Amino acid sequence: MTHMKSTMKPIRCNWDLVSVHWRDAYDAENGWTVIKDYKPTDTTVVTVGWLWPNCLEGYVTLVTSYFPDEVPNLKTVGMPTHIPIQMVISQKVLKQASIVLPQEELISQKPHEL
Repeated sequence: MTHMKSTMKPIRCNWDLVSVHWRDAYDAENGWTVIKDYKPTDTTVVTVGWLWPNCLEGYVTLVTSYFPDEVPNLKTVGMPTHIPIQMVISQKVLKQASIVLPQEELISQKPHEL
């Protein structure tokens, strides 16, 4: 007798999950600025995502989402962020958790084993 048995298949994106600390370019004020009163500040940002390799020359590209059923050959990603390499302060590879997707598997059993 043949029936369907649900098994679990661990999935982990083949792209590195990274944290990037970077210097942001920003528009400080709108309208007229009084030069003697203006005090610009350095603004830095931390962005976490999967590192899209070789996406855009001169940039570190991170994405926030992917479809696990496309691993290991991703075809669709969510919200790419392109950070100019010259603005990167540091980059660290993070530990990725695996996710588990149910996968149907055909199992052949004898009637007395059911």
